Amino acid sequence: MQGIGVVILIILLGLAYAAGYFTRDFKSRKRREEARRWRDYTQPDWLQAAAPANTNEAAPQPVGELGQMLNRWESRARARRTG
Repeated sequence: MQGIGVVILIILLGLAYAAGYFTRDFKSRKRREEARRWRDYTQPDWLQAAAPANTNEAAPQPVGELGQMLNRWESRARARRTG
């Protein structure tokens, strides 16, 4: 009787292991398919593109506490890079 329980447990563990591999493969296939779709993505004309990074325009001032925190973070990072 104990031997049958061990065999059933091993079979159940094998099925769970196989189900995990199937799920992993299924999710990977979906992710790769989505990446292939996005590779040929072109931005529609009605969607405004961000300003080019090489302009000399001043960046808008940050708003609120989060904006100020991010501004301090960026200025510290800039100082580390230059100093």
